[in-house]
Amino acid sequence: MKRFTLAFFSLIFSFTLFSPATLLQADETRFLVVIEESYYAVKPENEEKFLQTYKTRVFPFWKEMNKMGLVDGDIKMYSQRIHTLKPRWTFKTVVRFKNYSAIDMWLEKREEVFDKLFPGEGGYKKLGKKIREMSDEHWDEFIREIPLG
Repeated sequence: MKRFTLAFFSLIFSFTLFSPATLLQADETRFLVVIEESYYAVKPENEEKFLQTYKTRVFPFWKEMNKMGLVDGDIKMYSQRIHTLKPRWTFKTVVRFKNYSAIDMWLEKREEVFDKLFPGEGGYKKLGKKIREMSDEHWDEFIREIPLG
């Protein structure tokens, strides 16, 4: 009887786990992820300083946000291999927020988290100002992934 009960519950669990409704729900959660691409046109004389600032201040900050469960996956940085005419950018960073609520929480908590990581440095907004001073231009694009299959 115990074997039958165990087999029965295993079968029910398998149907629940792999049912079309469960798979559809998993597919829908992919639409909740919000990807932030941040572009920086950094002045050539500031490229090394920008990278150093990003690696020592911004990246640890995002890793902390990841620990808090606000971002999903790796925090990545890119540079162009061949520069196009427009728009010109030097570095692009990509962060995947779990959902729009995570963005709201990030906006609410970023000063507190930055101050905890780097006390006495003037906060997240001061870091943003420092990065903008190294750049000719900066913009963000919030995008979503559209599954093709």
